Amino acid sequence: MEKRVILRDVALKAGVHLTTAGRAMKNDPRVRPETLAKVQRIAQEMGYAPDPMLSALSTYRTQSRPSLYHGTIGWITNYPTRNGWQHESFRYYRQGAAEALTRHGYRLEDFWLQEPGLTAKRAVQILQSRGIRGLLICPLPGTSGHLSLKWERFAAVTFGYTLLRPELDLVTTSHYQNMQICIRNLHHLGHRRIGFVTWEEMSRRLHQQWSAAYHTPPPSIAKGKALPILDLKVRNGLFSAHNKEIFFKWFDAHRPDAVIVVDEHILHWLRERGCRVPAEVAYVSPGLQESNVDHAGILEPSMEIGRTAGDFLVGKLNRGEYGIPAVPRRILLDGSWQKGKTVEKRARPSAGHR
Repeated sequence: MEKRVILRDVALKAGVHLTTAGRAMKNDPRVRPETLAKVQRIAQEMGYAPDPMLSALSTYRTQSRPSLYHGTIGWITNYPTRNGWQHESFRYYRQGAAEALTRHGYRLEDFWLQEPGLTAKRAVQILQSRGIRGLLICPLPGTSGHLSLKWERFAAVTFGYTLLRPELDLVTTSHYQNMQICIRNLHHLGHRRIGFVTWEEMSRRLHQQWSAAYHTPPPSIAKGKALPILDLKVRNGLFSAHNKEIFFKWFDAHRPDAVIVVDEHILHWLRERGCRVPAEVAYVSPGLQESNVDHAGILEPSMEIGRTAGDFLVGKLNRGEYGIPAVPRRILLDGSWQKGKTVEKRARPSAGHR
């Protein structure tokens, strides 16, 4: 029986230490490029491949006992102020990620890119001096996010779609599926005139996922003509008197019995006008957080998104996946329906489009 080639054989032939060979096989940026290329070439020539049984054993040992400290992961933020990133969902992302990383022996450290006097070059130097090779990129302010770092030196995962360049692996909720869940539950509760209100900035950020799902009813619902989507313009002042007027023109013209909208300002507008919610019209959000206990809609799995991102990043580090991926991967997690107090079952289904 032919002897299996092990990593020690590769290290001996390449003339490097076993640790260096192991790092080279994981594309570790601490290994010089010429050494990395040499080790990987020799490994391929010798027919080396990791032992899947040993890998499974390593995973079992990691899961069955507290992990030793392996290093630090950077939580990268780029808001104008140090704590400007702390939206509710982002805090849950960080908390979930920290929990997952702790299980793997890593700790999560905040790193603010807008520190006075900090350049991109200096940021990379500091991260490397702290031994940080893995980065979790917190969602960025605005919708045209760009970060310039020496990405080849890091394994990185981001959240959502605010980082446009570079395109990294990401974890987020499934906006398309969440909208489908909203429509399915509203239909089950007897709503047929379901309207959707969004705004141009959000639509672009989510690549029209909500809009596409709104126009494609779930298989359990008969196809019918949907009410026109109201796409509010940010340039008008998102919650300005002008947009409020536009909203009620749309509302009066199409008479929805349920409105799907992500921001609760619309709920306040409805109540200010004297609309009885949910008796006359239901209010449903496709993007709820834990604090929205009274609202109906989709509760995004923000903690689980964070945990998944942490596990994903550790896997990338273990596999030596550094730099900008040739084919970015997206992990999408479904939210869950929360009935809330802003929707109720109608005595009989309303006449309508679907």
